Amino acid sequence: MVGANFNYQFIDWSHDEVDNEGFDHAGTLSATVFTPNITIGITDWWNITFSQVIGRRYMTWGVDRITPHHRDEGSDSDFDNAIGGILGDSRIMLRFLALNAGKGPGLRLFLGGGIRIPSKNQLKKSPFLKNDTGGSPEHRHFSMSEGIYRAIFETQFFVKRIKDPVFAGGTFSIEEPLGESEYGYKGSRLVDFSLTAFSKKIKIINGSIGANMMVRNTSEAYWNGIEAPNSISTLIIPGIGGLWSLGFATLSVNVQKPIFIDGAFSGGDGDSNENTDTWQVSIGMRRILDYTIPWLYW
Repeated sequence: MVGANFNYQFIDWSHDEVDNEGFDHAGTLSATVFTPNITIGITDWWNITFSQVIGRRYMTWGVDRITPHHRDEGSDSDFDNAIGGILGDSRIMLRFLALNAGKGPGLRLFLGGGIRIPSKNQLKKSPFLKNDTGGSPEHRHFSMSEGIYRAIFETQFFVKRIKDPVFAGGTFSIEEPLGESEYGYKGSRLVDFSLTAFSKKIKIINGSIGANMMVRNTSEAYWNGIEAPNSISTLIIPGIGGLWSLGFATLSVNVQKPIFIDGAFSGGDGDSNENTDTWQVSIGMRRILDYTIPWLYW
């Protein structure tokens, strides 16, 4: 199976003044990300998925003042503390079909594990450093990769039904950082739990509609052994979407509204009081190929 996901996220943010500058900070941060992927069935019970993040993050500075903290800039360009580029992380996932009721109604259970492989497009210095006068040198807060390897553990549980919702299930995953980046950054542990449900095919739209909910928790992150501000957070991410069969492929569209329950947007400066308004849209397409790799079956 081959597929691709397109994701666009928009964050309208503001926070209190920093370093006694005398003015509040405000701006936007958008992310445009394309993730192609391929899944290969190794046996009837095992499959492996390869994916690669490609994209750009861009910040606009909404205040007519000069500051070392923010400016109009994109993650594809180099900066004092950042290596620019469009490549994000690669991911390899191995999954085992532990429970399968067959093609009809019933339960499916997948157990999986894998690794996230960083790119070189990362921050190379902490954005929270201070200079000799107690102020902040010019810095950037974002990049396409964190520069760290992560171990991934995942469980997927789904049920197919005859009546609505015809498809429902959930995913629980943990991403554990494996050491620090070459520049001294140790990322957060990521814990995600999501639920999804889809209706039967609706004639008027010639597709299905669905609802989803994700809860994400991030633990503390560190720069050179010092805890990074705003790294601990809990988000609830509700969403609605649709699913259409195009004949040659399956198309999905999803709109989500991330809400911070605890913590704050990690692109902010220090522990300042911060406000964010975030939306994200994702479009996915996948196609099952009628092809057998000869050397996998003998």
